[in-house]
Amino acid sequence: MNCYILKKILSVTTLFGLSVTLLSGCFQKESPITLTFQPVYKQVALNCASHFSGNNEQLLGTASKNWQYQQLQFFIHDVEVNTKKSGWQSWSMTTNAHQAENVALLGEVCNEEGEQDYWQLELTPLKEASVITDIRFTLGVPFALNHLNPLTQPSPLNEASMFWGWQGGHKFMRAELASPDDDWLFHLGSIGCKALSPVRSPKSECLYPNRVVVSLPFTSLITTIEFDLSALITDITLTRANSCQSSVDEESCKVLFKNLGINTNNTDQSMLFKTNLKAQIDG
Repeated sequence: MNCYILKKILSVTTLFGLSVTLLSGCFQKESPITLTFQPVYKQVALNCASHFSGNNEQLLGTASKNWQYQQLQFFIHDVEVNTKKSGWQSWSMTTNAHQAENVALLGEVCNEEGEQDYWQLELTPLKEASVITDIRFTLGVPFALNHLNPLTQPSPLNEASMFWGWQGGHKFMRAELASPDDDWLFHLGSIGCKALSPVRSPKSECLYPNRVVVSLPFTSLITTIEFDLSALITDITLTRANSCQSSVDEESCKVLFKNLGINTNNTDQSMLFKTNLKAQIDG
């Protein structure tokens, strides 16, 4: 008996005492799909307690394996999948404390009391079954949401540590690393945003939007996307002097933009994010 017929019967259940449990399959809400983003450094999984060497040993001739990330967070939005049947289609996020308006804030802040990591993106089940071949998403916050008053926005768009101001908008990525004798940071966001004042929102897109479209091979068997920190800091000497706040004139920023795939001809080819398609097939 299909759900439509059962729903019709339900309208007269008081006459016949039909058990509502019979209809549970018709009204049961499907569970969200979880996609984990795993930070790694040269294929080794990272967390707040992990240590890594950085590039200083190669570039400066000094060995330091005591680098750790203190904060590693980034926004993503506009998740899509490519299917053999229907081509590219939107894959909507659920709404929770870390996701709203199809924008998610992933990552963690270390050494903060009560701070929890959030690396698991929650997505709604796709409406139709089909063979998935690719996934695509954008690193950053869309312009329509980027410059709104954070005090009136839902979480996570109200996270103060990820907001520059109304004119500049959100920090799309915040990577802050530390060693016993030095530190380094990278804040990615839109630059060249024209507004009447720093506390006013721009009316049009910024000169350097600095959003990154990422496209990866993908199947329904894949449950993890790697975020490769070593790819982000390739050719970067980790020192405070080499920190970057998205200035287009700083040499360190130019290298980081290249590593991200910004201002290059390699559209959708950011090397920061990876899926292990072979492992899923072999497994």
